[in-house]
Amino acid sequence: MNDKLISVVINLDSRPGFLEKDTRAEVMSKGTRSIDYFTDGVINKIEFFNGFNVEVIVFIDQHEQVPTNVINFLLEKADGVVFSKHREFFDKYIYFPKWNDINFLHALMLARGSYIAHFDADMAAFCKDQSIIREWIDLLDNNVYDYISYPSKYSPRAVNDPDFDYMWASTRFFLCKQGTIPYDEVLTCIKSSEYLYRRYGDRKRKCPWLEHILGLISGKVFYPPMQNDRALIFSWHNYKGGTYSFLKNKSYDEIKTLIDGKGGISYPCDVENLID
Repeated sequence: MNDKLISVVINLDSRPGFLEKDTRAEVMSKGTRSIDYFTDGVINKIEFFNGFNVEVIVFIDQHEQVPTNVINFLLEKADGVVFSKHREFFDKYIYFPKWNDINFLHALMLARGSYIAHFDADMAAFCKDQSIIREWIDLLDNNVYDYISYPSKYSPRAVNDPDFDYMWASTRFFLCKQGTIPYDEVLTCIKSSEYLYRRYGDRKRKCPWLEHILGLISGKVFYPPMQNDRALIFSWHNYKGGTYSFLKNKSYDEIKTLIDGKGGISYPCDVENLID
């Protein structure tokens, strides 16, 4: 087994509603939110890499106050915890619409491991065993790809859309080697879309966000085929409080059966609530 350190980087947020029992994804940029993501959701991602040497980095975009008991939980379980009061400005205190990309970048820069695994707050990850992770790491070590993103039915691409002539490293989930992300260059591209497309080529579909910037700079992004008998990586389309706790003592096959019974993983990688 590869004993190099993996930095598990998780971006969380305490948007209004995160203490409610049930939430639904509103739009792509406003997924579900839950206090569970701060506790059992973090444990879920640690357990995904069970057997590997990991550090856990949690970056919280704090809209509302996080409960004290949850703060204490994170300080115990994570190696690095950042609470950043929600801000939608950058550079001279001017409103900056890509403030979320800055949060992602700040979180990624905290990673100290040989590999970086990034998760959005509303992502869940389960694997039957860790062989699939070792296969992905081998692809990175052999420089076949720079980024491994979540499994897709459109593998090796994220989607089957001719308007995209490149692939992006989805911040929902990606795995890469330390040193792959050129932080200074990425920040320059975030701050200036004109620079981004002048430097890395004009595109029919312009999405000048961090995950797309990573893909444009690299050009070597892989969405592995869905192998649901081995791994399940998805975001919650709607989430009911207590779901992670409900799943905690279930086997991988039992979790897969529950997901299949709710229609499986749908585009782009969402799952319906598993508690009736």
